[in-house]
Amino acid sequence: MGLRGEAMSRRKGERPIPRLLDSWSESHPVANMIRTGSHWFAAWQMQKCTPTAKLVRQTGIAAARLTAISYGDRVSRAELDALARAWNVSAGDLEASMPDKGLVVE
Repeated sequence: MGLRGEAMSRRKGERPIPRLLDSWSESHPVANMIRTGSHWFAAWQMQKCTPTAKLVRQTGIAAARLTAISYGDRVSRAELDALARAWNVSAGDLEASMPDKGLVVE
């Protein structure tokens, strides 16, 4: 077990597996979830299997703020960047997945 109770994903001395950026497209699983009624935030959160507590740690965004975003509130550029890093997708691809581009504010 790792330091925080997480299972180790590699053996000692092995190189870590590189994490490639996820790429948004109309055939992406998140696109399908959005088409069938999921909110963009919920679709990404489900696809990436990130509980809110973990997302709070990874992004530095408060749980109450993540809840507001999940209910459709606007997203700042800094929040979008933090979510993109947590979900290993570019901020541009994350923004492209949003049905309403007016949700992102500078």
